[in-house]
Amino acid sequence: MTADADQFRQSMDDALKALRELRTNRPAVADVQTCGEATAADGLIAVIAAPGGRIQSITVAPQVLRQGSGYLAEQMTIAVNAALDDLQARTVAEAPDAPNPAVLLERLEDVQQQSVHQMQSFLSALTSAQTRTARPAG
Repeated sequence: MTADADQFRQSMDDALKALRELRTNRPAVADVQTCGEATAADGLIAVIAAPGGRIQSITVAPQVLRQGSGYLAEQMTIAVNAALDDLQARTVAEAPDAPNPAVLLERLEDVQQQSVHQMQSFLSALTSAQTRTARPAG
């Protein structure tokens, strides 16, 4: 086996191992207790975001309703986005052993490039062999 083939096999093994670890170590959504929390409008609006990007609750103090619908919409948007950001940060912090998706993607791109190179080499060798065997004897 050539060095390129060994390198390809190792890259593929590494990528598959990382995917298996991700699948094995990934907690079920029902097992995840992490929620993201945020407030806006000086604490008058509170939002809790649950796993899966779902909003678990929104609490609005009556005082903020006097500010008008535009202000209310703006502050609710701020609170919801901040709660989702908090959820994402907490989820990453609680799962430090999970493979980094960027690193995994980079490995898979390397595997793809190596496989294309290997296939081109293989096809070139086949074409050369076919050309040699198709020549008339003489």
